[in-house]
Amino acid sequence: MTIPQRRPGPLVLACVLALVLLAAGTLYWTATRDDSGGPAREAEGPVDDPRRIMLAGDSMTQGANGDRTWRYHLWNHLSPQVEGLDFVGPYTDPATRDMILPVPTTEDEAVQTPEGDPAEGHGGDGGGDTPSDAPADRASGEPSGFSPEELEELEEMVWPGADGAPDTVEYRDPDFDQNHNALWGRTLRDAAASIQEEVRVHQPDVLCVMLGVNDLLWPVTAEEMEYRLRDYVESARAGNPNLRIVVAEVLPIALAESDEGFALRVYAYNELVREVAADLSTDASPVISLDVAGREGWDVPADTYDGTHPNASGETKIAAAFADALAQGYGIGFGFPRPLAVRPRSE
Repeated sequence: MTIPQRRPGPLVLACVLALVLLAAGTLYWTATRDDSGGPAREAEGPVDDPRRIMLAGDSMTQGANGDRTWRYHLWNHLSPQVEGLDFVGPYTDPATRDMILPVPTTEDEAVQTPEGDPAEGHGGDGGGDTPSDAPADRASGEPSGFSPEELEELEEMVWPGADGAPDTVEYRDPDFDQNHNALWGRTLRDAAASIQEEVRVHQPDVLCVMLGVNDLLWPVTAEEMEYRLRDYVESARAGNPNLRIVVAEVLPIALAESDEGFALRVYAYNELVREVAADLSTDASPVISLDVAGREGWDVPADTYDGTHPNASGETKIAAAFADALAQGYGIGFGFPRPLAVRPRSE
């Protein structure tokens, strides 16, 4: 004989449903809280529609008073295409005269370096010391700061922007999102010490990096540069495990023409950029390398104003290379319009 089964009443079903919802809500809240008690953004997983971009680097990215900077060109290319585009970072200004350290153009010129991380004194969070193998930039007993000869040289310097007065801080065209994470003289080693906190605070979806040339001015080994690069990428990821990253190779500068050791260090480092990017790339946090010089036909005399720093032509080429990388690698915007409005290659 079959005994009919009694169905649970509506009240029992309602109680069971309430318990299930309570348990699910508790699990979700636990999974999405950080140590401070607030919601943790990292728990959301990879961003499907990335729009927060941090541009990190040294003087080539920060730019000097009177520059437009390549950041300007990238912003004005991407902003009509990416809804809610936001450049993020701890800084907004171009470099002023007191921040500028000239990069040597020939082997016999003295290499200057900031005392520690350039972020110190400019609102940054980073630390760091002058490399242990770096020679002093002043003779023993000579006061720090610019010498009278250097001040005279700076007074006579042709500033990047024709209208850029050395004693002011302004962009040639301020019509763009000016937030960035770049400082004149910054090394990859210095930047690695602060990038985790900078990423944690500003929460970029994408990190675009152009660093390393200031490290290579000194006799540094390939092994040490690999360590610095890996440390930088891994520290950035510690701030956001779902970070997308673009790492640019070092651009050629005039010094390579006369300093064979520097030229070899640049070549070796650029090989490392490609290898480390491929090795560290993951599904959750992809890393792609970018050869700006190779993609855009970089020409030192035509694309820089002093053998190192980009002029209007160089700014456009850097912006175009990063725009193409973001479009092709991460589906952010479209490729940069071609042909580029740049100066013809020098003979």
